[in-house]
Amino acid sequence: MLKEVLIVEQNEPSLKRRWFESDYFDLFIWQDAGGAFVGFQLCYDVELNERALVWNRADGFYHDGVDHGDEVAGLGQAPILVRDGKFDSGTVVPRFEREAAQMPADVRDFVLAKMREQLIELHRQKLGRKRVRRERWQQRPFKRSPKN
Repeated sequence: MLKEVLIVEQNEPSLKRRWFESDYFDLFIWQDAGGAFVGFQLCYDVELNERALVWNRADGFYHDGVDHGDEVAGLGQAPILVRDGKFDSGTVVPRFEREAAQMPADVRDFVLAKMREQLIELHRQKLGRKRVRRERWQQRPFKRSPKN
Protein backbone atom coordinates (compact mmCIF):
# COMPACT_ATOMS: atom_id res chain seq x y z
CA MET A 1 0.00 0.00 0.00
CA LEU A 2 1.17 3.51 -0.75
CA LYS A 3 1.83 5.43 2.44
CA GLU A 4 2.72 9.10 2.77
CA VAL A 5 6.21 10.05 3.92
CA LEU A 6 5.51 12.91 6.28
CA ILE A 7 8.93 14.56 6.44
CA VAL A 8 9.78 15.71 2.91
CA GLU A 9 12.35 18.32 1.98
CA GLN A 10 10.63 21.42 0.62
CA ASN A 11 12.99 23.31 -1.66
CA GLU A 12 10.60 25.58 -3.54
CA PRO A 13 8.61 28.00 -1.35
CA SER A 14 5.69 28.34 -3.79
CA LEU A 15 5.10 24.57 -4.03
CA LYS A 16 4.38 21.82 -1.55
CA ARG A 17 6.06 18.51 -2.32
CA ARG A 18 4.47 15.26 -1.13
CA TRP A 19 5.85 11.74 -1.27
CA PHE A 20 4.00 8.43 -1.14
CA GLU A 21 5.87 5.11 -1.22
CA SER A 22 5.41 1.35 -1.36
CA ASP A 23 7.68 -1.52 -2.32
CA TYR A 24 6.76 -0.97 -6.00
CA PHE A 25 5.99 2.77 -6.27
CA ASP A 26 7.31 6.16 -5.31
CA LEU A 27 4.83 8.94 -6.06
CA PHE A 28 5.98 12.55 -5.81
CA ILE A 29 3.31 15.24 -6.02
CA TRP A 30 3.71 19.00 -6.31
CA GLN A 31 0.88 21.33 -5.32
CA ASP A 32 0.68 25.12 -5.44
CA ALA A 33 -0.29 27.30 -2.46
CA GLY A 34 -3.98 26.85 -3.31
CA GLY A 35 -3.66 23.05 -3.33
CA ALA A 36 -3.88 22.66 -7.13
CA PHE A 37 -1.74 19.87 -8.56
CA VAL A 38 1.06 21.19 -10.74
CA GLY A 39 3.02 17.99 -11.31
CA PHE A 40 3.71 14.42 -10.34
CA GLN A 41 6.31 11.75 -10.85
CA LEU A 42 5.12 8.16 -10.53
CA CYS A 43 8.19 5.95 -10.25
CA TYR A 44 7.38 2.26 -10.58
CA ASP A 45 9.15 -1.09 -10.38
CA VAL A 46 11.58 0.73 -8.10
CA GLU A 47 13.41 -2.41 -6.97
CA LEU A 48 14.13 -4.05 -10.34
CA ASN A 49 13.83 -1.76 -13.38
CA GLU A 50 12.78 1.68 -12.21
CA ARG A 51 10.91 3.89 -14.64
CA ALA A 52 8.82 7.01 -14.15
CA LEU A 53 5.70 8.49 -15.64
CA VAL A 54 6.05 12.25 -15.26
CA TRP A 55 3.45 14.97 -15.72
CA ASN A 56 3.59 18.67 -15.14
CA ARG A 57 1.25 21.48 -16.03
CA ALA A 58 3.76 23.23 -18.30
CA ASP A 59 5.08 20.29 -20.35
CA GLY A 60 2.49 17.53 -20.09
CA PHE A 61 3.62 13.89 -20.00
CA TYR A 62 6.82 12.03 -20.60
CA HIS A 63 8.12 8.62 -19.63
CA ASP A 64 11.59 8.04 -18.20
CA GLY A 65 13.88 5.27 -17.12
CA VAL A 66 16.54 5.58 -14.45
CA ASP A 67 20.24 5.53 -15.21
CA HIS A 68 22.08 4.67 -12.01
CA GLY A 69 25.43 5.64 -13.51
CA ASP A 70 28.73 3.85 -13.30
CA GLU A 71 30.54 3.21 -10.08
CA VAL A 72 34.02 4.73 -10.19
CA ALA A 73 36.56 4.01 -7.45
CA GLY A 74 33.82 2.82 -5.10
CA LEU A 75 31.76 5.98 -5.57
CA GLY A 76 28.41 5.67 -7.27
CA GLN A 77 26.91 8.49 -9.29
CA ALA A 78 23.53 10.01 -8.47
CA PRO A 79 20.73 8.34 -10.45
CA ILE A 80 19.20 10.46 -13.21
CA LEU A 81 16.06 10.14 -15.34
CA VAL A 82 16.60 9.39 -19.03
CA ARG A 83 14.07 9.02 -21.86
CA ASP A 84 12.63 5.53 -21.89
CA GLY A 85 10.12 3.85 -24.16
CA LYS A 86 6.56 2.78 -23.64
CA PHE A 87 4.62 3.21 -20.39
CA ASP A 88 3.60 -0.24 -19.08
CA SER A 89 0.00 0.83 -18.41
CA GLY A 90 -1.36 -2.73 -18.34
CA THR A 91 0.68 -3.45 -15.22
CA VAL A 92 1.06 -0.03 -13.62
CA VAL A 93 -2.51 1.34 -13.70
CA PRO A 94 -4.26 -1.64 -12.04
CA ARG A 95 -1.49 -2.01 -9.48
CA PHE A 96 -1.62 1.70 -8.68
CA GLU A 97 -5.39 1.46 -8.22
CA ARG A 98 -4.92 -1.35 -5.69
CA GLU A 99 -2.01 0.20 -3.81
CA ALA A 100 -3.54 3.70 -3.74
CA ALA A 101 -6.78 2.58 -2.07
CA GLN A 102 -5.78 4.10 1.29
CA MET A 103 -4.29 7.32 -0.11
CA PRO A 104 -6.06 10.67 0.08
CA ALA A 105 -8.78 10.45 -2.57
CA ASP A 106 -7.89 13.76 -4.22
CA VAL A 107 -4.31 12.63 -4.90
CA ARG A 108 -5.28 9.13 -6.02
CA ASP A 109 -8.09 10.34 -8.29
CA PHE A 110 -5.94 13.06 -9.83
CA VAL A 111 -3.09 10.68 -10.73
CA LEU A 112 -5.48 8.05 -12.09
CA ALA A 113 -7.35 10.64 -14.16
CA LYS A 114 -4.09 11.95 -15.62
CA MET A 115 -2.86 8.43 -16.46
CA ARG A 116 -6.16 7.64 -18.19
CA GLU A 117 -6.05 10.97 -20.04
CA GLN A 118 -2.59 10.10 -21.33
CA LEU A 119 -3.68 6.60 -22.41
CA ILE A 120 -6.68 8.02 -24.27
CA GLU A 121 -4.43 10.53 -26.05
CA LEU A 122 -1.95 7.82 -27.06
CA HIS A 123 -4.83 5.71 -28.37
CA ARG A 124 -6.17 8.65 -30.38
CA GLN A 125 -2.75 9.23 -31.88
CA LYS A 126 -2.58 5.59 -32.98
CA LEU A 127 -6.01 5.79 -34.57
CA GLY A 128 -5.39 9.15 -36.19
CA ARG A 129 -3.88 7.80 -39.38
CA LYS A 130 -6.25 5.47 -41.17
CA ARG A 131 -4.12 4.84 -44.24
CA VAL A 132 -0.47 4.17 -44.81
CA ARG A 133 1.30 6.99 -46.57
CA ARG A 134 2.86 5.72 -49.77
CA GLU A 135 5.27 7.21 -52.22
CA ARG A 136 3.89 7.55 -55.72
CA TRP A 137 5.72 4.45 -56.95
CA GLN A 138 4.20 2.40 -54.09
CA GLN A 139 0.61 3.27 -54.86
CA ARG A 140 -1.69 0.75 -56.44
CA PRO A 141 -3.30 1.62 -59.72
CA PHE A 142 -6.63 3.37 -59.37
CA LYS A 143 -9.52 0.92 -59.74
CA ARG A 144 -12.52 2.21 -61.61
CA SER A 145 -15.97 1.04 -60.82
CA PRO A 146 -17.72 -0.77 -63.69
CA LYS A 147 -20.12 1.38 -65.69
CA ASN A 148 -23.78 0.51 -65.41
